[in-house]
Amino acid sequence: MLVISAKSGQLGNRLFLSANFIAFASENNFTVINPAFEEYADFFSSTAKDFLCCYPSTPFSIAGNQLIRKYYYNINRYLAESGRFNTINIKRDQPFSWSNSSITKELKTGSINFFQGWLFRDGWFVDDISNLKKHGEKIRAYFQPLKKYQLNVAKLISNIRSQTDVIIGVHIRHGDYQQHQDGRFFYLVEDYLKVMESAQALFPNKKVTFLICSNQKHNDDSFKDFSYVYGNNHIIEDMYSLAECDYIIGPPSSYSMWASFYGERPLYMIRDVNKTLEIGDFVHFYQWQGVFYPNEDWSKGVWEWTH
Repeated sequence: MLVISAKSGQLGNRLFLSANFIAFASENNFTVINPAFEEYADFFSSTAKDFLCCYPSTPFSIAGNQLIRKYYYNINRYLAESGRFNTINIKRDQPFSWSNSSITKELKTGSINFFQGWLFRDGWFVDDISNLKKHGEKIRAYFQPLKKYQLNVAKLISNIRSQTDVIIGVHIRHGDYQQHQDGRFFYLVEDYLKVMESAQALFPNKKVTFLICSNQKHNDDSFKDFSYVYGNNHIIEDMYSLAECDYIIGPPSSYSMWASFYGERPLYMIRDVNKTLEIGDFVHFYQWQGVFYPNEDWSKGVWEWTH
C-alpha cells in the first residue's frame, strides 16, 4: 500500500502527483491511499464518496466531510513521522521518477509505505510520461468531476461552440504568481493580449473565441478587441472547461497542464510574450520535454521546457 501523506502545492500539483501514483500502482499491483487530497476530494466523483481517497476504488467506500478528511490526514501525518512504518522521503534536489529512482527498492510489499515530499510529481515531463499515457483512461475516469460540475462545463462550452469555429482557452494566472519564483511567470494582461492576438492570427478564415479563466477579476475593456467569454470562476469548472477547448494558452502551471492532459488538448505555455506563434507551438501533453535546474533554495528549482 502506498500512502501519500504530505500535501504538495495546489490542485494541479495534487492531481498530477496522484496520477503518477495511480499509474505506478496500476503497473505494479499496489493500492494507493491519498489523505493528502483532503481539500479537493469533494469535487470528484470517485473521491467524494470515499474519505480514504483509495485507488483502485473499493465497493464499500464511506463518504467523508471536511472535518473527517482533515482528521484522517493529520493521523496519517503522525503515523508517517512516528517511525513505526516505512516512510519514504523524496528529496527536492532532483526530479523523481519511478522509472529511474532507487527509492522503489525501499518499498515494502504487503506493508504500508508512507510518502513525503513532492518533486516526484515533476517526473511527468520526461521519464514517467509513457505510464501516464498507458493508464490515462483510468486516471481520467477516476478524476471525473461531480455531475453538477460536468453539466455546468458542458453548458458553457456548448453555448460558445454554437457561435464560433475555434475555442482557445486562456489561463491568466495572477494572484500567487506575482510572488511565485520571484514573479518569473507573472505576465500582465497586456502580455496575454499579445499572445491572444498572435494565436488568433493562426485562424484567419475562422471565428475564434477565447475562454478566459483566471484567479483574479479583470477589466472587460481589456478584451474588447476579441470575441471572448469568461469561465465560471470555479476552480474545478474553469480547469475542466479549459480541457474542452480546442487549444489552451497559459503560463507554466500544472493547472493548465492538467487541462491539457485530461482533455487531450494541445497547450502553449507562454515563455516569450513577444513570440509570433505557430500552430506547432501548441503541444500535446505527451510530447513535453524539459530539463530541470535544481537550486539550493528548493523553491527556485525550475523546469526549462525544450518542447
